[in-house]
Amino acid sequence: MAYITPGLFIDRLGRQRGLLVAASLIAIIAVADYATGYAVRLSILYLVPIAMTAWLAGATMGIAAAALTSMLWMLSFQSENFYLNQGYYFWEAGVKLCSNLAFAWLIARLRLALSQADERFLRVLEEMRAAVYVADERRDQIVYANPEMLRIVGDTRAIAPSDFQKQFAKEQAHAEILFATQTGENFALDTFKNKRNGRWYLMREGTIPWGSNPDVKLRVLTDITERINAEQLREKHLAVMHQAAQLATLAEIATTLAHEINQPLMVIATYTEACQNLLGMPEIDRDEISMALVKCHNQAVRAASIIERLREFIRQRQHRPSLCDAHAMVEEALGIMRSSLDEARITVNADGVMPAIAFMADKLLIVQVLTNLIRNAIEAMRGMEPERRELSVGISLASREILFVVADRGSGLDASSRELAFAPFYSTKPSGLGLGLSICRSVAEAHGGRLWATDNPGGGTIFNLSLPIDTRADDAN
Repeated sequence: MAYITPGLFIDRLGRQRGLLVAASLIAIIAVADYATGYAVRLSILYLVPIAMTAWLAGATMGIAAAALTSMLWMLSFQSENFYLNQGYYFWEAGVKLCSNLAFAWLIARLRLALSQADERFLRVLEEMRAAVYVADERRDQIVYANPEMLRIVGDTRAIAPSDFQKQFAKEQAHAEILFATQTGENFALDTFKNKRNGRWYLMREGTIPWGSNPDVKLRVLTDITERINAEQLREKHLAVMHQAAQLATLAEIATTLAHEINQPLMVIATYTEACQNLLGMPEIDRDEISMALVKCHNQAVRAASIIERLREFIRQRQHRPSLCDAHAMVEEALGIMRSSLDEARITVNADGVMPAIAFMADKLLIVQVLTNLIRNAIEAMRGMEPERRELSVGISLASREILFVVADRGSGLDASSRELAFAPFYSTKPSGLGLGLSICRSVAEAHGGRLWATDNPGGGTIFNLSLPIDTRADDAN
């Protein structure tokens, strides 16, 4: 494993030649120091070969060189020193020996620390699953590549960084799927596609020092092909789900229309049968026949309006608000269901209906919700004793909301069924489609309101429709 130590001259010499140069310098300094005498004091130059020896061969050899140079100094100046007391001479020799030993040890530790730092750094790069390479762009060559990079390009000596960069193309439309371009203080982050192998890479790029070169590019390539493919597959699944939702909406429209226009068609059938009976009588009552035909016409127009508005609402989830009278809406819903109420012999209690409460809503849709709730109440009480067949309809005001209450005295719903009753395609009736209450809740939520069910203390179920009162309704009043 190569280390990224600075490119010193001594490193280029190598260990053996470097030690030979250090030994030669020690010998030359010793001879020159002995020849010039104690006054020149060339012993300071011993620090150079000591440093070379400790750098190339470690602490042990450096300490040996320090001890050797100290002994040579003592031999050179044992008879030449000017100290009157020999103790001072030995004191200087001891200080010089300790200084040389400390210097040799520090140089060896510095070399070891640099080597260990390089080793840790390179080991991290070698073990990374991402491809890492260092490019000297001034010389257009790759100075380092980890094993993952070698697996991608093979021999890095056969390819220049500029040629390798040409293999990557930035396709921002696809790159935006997972990553947007990010630029930090030293490193940039971007997404590219390799044109040669067709794989996606997240590239981090930054400038770092490398040995004696203070300005090289470190690039880290992380293969994110599987993540890109997974994201694209997720988008395809979302598209399929959206298409399936559209198909389900079409089915919902069809079933909802069949569910909602059944009542107007039954009313039309009833009035046309009455007209036929009137025409078969000896004396024809033209006024009564005309009134029946007018009612048939009104119901036909109503059926057409239901078809158009429900289709538009289910498709766009929008409503057309207008100023409405709550009392009139309840009366209209009860009028639509009058024949069914009479047929089922159900008593209607509308004492809780307050007059002249105006608010903003889509009248047709809210009337359909009330009609559907009344129809469900009728179905819930068909099997009950006649004296229990009582329908209560009320309206109340509370904190900027208007509350419609439709209560029956049927068999009721348990705790789990009360919430499931609003789920699409869930029905407690054998012939039910399970869409009525689901659509009613959608209408309520489209108006910013709520629809929920509670137990009736007298037995049965209470459906509560809460709608906000628009301030424009107050201004209109």
